[in-house]
Amino acid sequence: MIYNPVSGLAEGEEIATRAEARLADSGWSVSCRPTRDRRGATPIAAAVAADVDLLVVVGGDGSIREAIVGLGDARSHVLLGIVPAGNANVVARELGIPSGREAALDVLSSGEPVAVDLGIANAELFLAMVGVGWDALTVRYLSWLRHTRFGGAWYRLWADSVYVVAGLLAACRVGLGRLRLLADGTEAARRYCAAIVCNFRTYGKGWTMAPDASFQSGRLHHQARFRGFAPFVVLQVLAAMRGRRAPRFVSDYGDGEVVRIESERPMPMQIDGDFRGYVTELDLEVRPGAVRILAPRPVS
Repeated sequence: MIYNPVSGLAEGEEIATRAEARLADSGWSVSCRPTRDRRGATPIAAAVAADVDLLVVVGGDGSIREAIVGLGDARSHVLLGIVPAGNANVVARELGIPSGREAALDVLSSGEPVAVDLGIANAELFLAMVGVGWDALTVRYLSWLRHTRFGGAWYRLWADSVYVVAGLLAACRVGLGRLRLLADGTEAARRYCAAIVCNFRTYGKGWTMAPDASFQSGRLHHQARFRGFAPFVVLQVLAAMRGRRAPRFVSDYGDGEVVRIESERPMPMQIDGDFRGYVTELDLEVRPGAVRILAPRPVS
């Protein structure tokens, strides 16, 4: 079991202790290890990949992705369990894993394995989404705000408001340029100011940027916005909050097994909510059923 001691409300160690006891009662031999540096769960998962049957992650979406990266080829046979302890908990929401601590722990013993597609973006693994443009800038500004003198405390007290401020700052940014998008080799007719390529339907807390996306479809779904001014960003966000497509005069939608994005100017990029710098070329593909994650049993 890997836990992030600073995820969410910094309750990772306490949750991990309860999860360890629950699994031990079910007959598992359990070893708990905390993340300790910027590499997060990756080196721990890599070190134990050959010796475990179940890897449980107590943390947020970043810790889950780090663990899957660390598993490498072993992710085809090591089962992954999740106890959500982050802020957005996109992976847990997508799979229906309860946010309540005790209910989430129950899934570790009563859940069933679900095959989940993984995405690859410029050779880097992702679970939920990759964004270029506005949402990537939002992530960048959010990271900056969190690391200011008072930003860390503000984030812990009311994280959603920090996202709102970061999003407003990003919406006011102009001059990012336009991008080309190709899905399975077919180029879209328009040039876009921002795009989000999704493996998950869930984008944030109840949001969805690509309503048709599914982690078992074997395809990546995209939303590409060609209207750049702030009011159109608001329309996009309102649609996402309702789980619907934005109006046709704001965004286009599509899908493919392979997606390529090109831009003459460097575009900001985020992967699963982490800022990844600026790119002019982005190649994305899907790996169907590449990881198995414990999820609640469906109600019959």
